[in-house]
Amino acid sequence: MESFTEPMRFVNSWRILNLVFLIFLWAKGEYATSVFILILLLLFLMSIRWRFKLPVWSVMLDAAVCILYLPYTSIAYFGLSLPLFELALRGKWPFALPFFIILFVTPASPAWLFWYFVLALFMGLFSYASLQNLQKYKQEADEQRKARYELERIKTDLLAANQSVSQQAELMERFRMARQLHDHLGHDLTGAALALQAYEYVQEPEEAQKLLQEVKRRLELSTKSLRETVHNATPSALIGVENLEYVARNFYQVEVRFEKSGDLLLVPAYHWGLLEACLKEALTNVARHSDATGVEVKVQVAGSIVRLLVQDNGTLQKKEQTGSGLRSLQMRARSLGGSLSISANNGFLLVCVLPLLEKG
Repeated sequence: MESFTEPMRFVNSWRILNLVFLIFLWAKGEYATSVFILILLLLFLMSIRWRFKLPVWSVMLDAAVCILYLPYTSIAYFGLSLPLFELALRGKWPFALPFFIILFVTPASPAWLFWYFVLALFMGLFSYASLQNLQKYKQEADEQRKARYELERIKTDLLAANQSVSQQAELMERFRMARQLHDHLGHDLTGAALALQAYEYVQEPEEAQKLLQEVKRRLELSTKSLRETVHNATPSALIGVENLEYVARNFYQVEVRFEKSGDLLLVPAYHWGLLEACLKEALTNVARHSDATGVEVKVQVAGSIVRLLVQDNGTLQKKEQTGSGLRSLQMRARSLGGSLSISANNGFLLVCVLPLLEKG
């Protein structure tokens, strides 16, 4: 039965069934050679139509052959069901009305032929609707496929742009620090070195004391400049794994044990944002729906992935479907090429796995 789910297979099956019915009528009646030639002509036209996509006007060939045989055999009336079906199959069912007129103007036609024509017309219209739906489905599938490819391309471009921006920001920060060290720290240290060199040749104590004071002043300025440079280079807000530790440390509902392993410097900044959101969502679910007394949080970098695992030691008070917050995080993880899985079989478990950028 699965073969009939495809419209074209159903169409070809109906064509064959009509020809088999004509052969049955021919075998049941007189074995006239002319009738057999009619069946062969219809079979030939059907075979061409099966193999090639013929224009609509080609249906008139079937109709003309059958009309020519109407004065000689009643089988030709049943043969008209084939062009009638083909017209309905192409959505040209109004052109099939003359076939019904033939039934009324020709008294020799069988009485129940009208219902046979109605069946052929219905099958043609049904096949036409099925083919239209199939074509529409294919178009929608192609559009969705193109949209997915476009989203993948945009995601790749955004990741590349983000990496480029990060590299540019790092280079700009290096240039800024180098310029500041050169313009201030280097200048003051050079002045102090020159003052010490001049001190060796000074004979008068007062002049020597002035040089020592100048060296002291230069060194103090150098120390101040170095402290300012280090202070400006240190981020004011916690980032990366330190931020995750801060979130875990400030969760007071239950005891949280935090572990980290691997080279965490390989994790890009946009991954940390998602991992932080996953950790907060997991701890919120533990506080609201679990009777746990402890939570284990692990951040691991192994190979080309970073993994966040959050698991408690309790049982959920009620097992609900994934909420909108977790579904949103799952979509964000998939957009980065990773995955987010949740389990409630043995307490609450959240595992987020994200890929790391390959080293060039």
